[in-house]
Amino acid sequence: MIILVRSIAKIGIFIVLFCLGARLIDPATFISLDATSAFAQWIYGSVNQENFDDLWVLSWIVLSFIFAIFFYKILMLVLKKVRQ
Repeated sequence: MIILVRSIAKIGIFIVLFCLGARLIDPATFISLDATSAFAQWIYGSVNQENFDDLWVLSWIVLSFIFAIFFYKILMLVLKKVRQ
């Protein structure tokens, strides 16, 4: 039972870190409109309103995931040191 609670808590911590990363990371600050247009042109062959934001959304999700993984590992190491 304790293992299940720990596993659920770890998943919850990861989700919270992912959401925190999503709130803190703004891809519009480091991705230009030209890069977004070039990405849409490369992927779809054309640029329109429907596919214009794909690079921003993709980078936002990937960077939030990397943020969550990085800080999850750090948090688990700190908790391991505190428990010892």
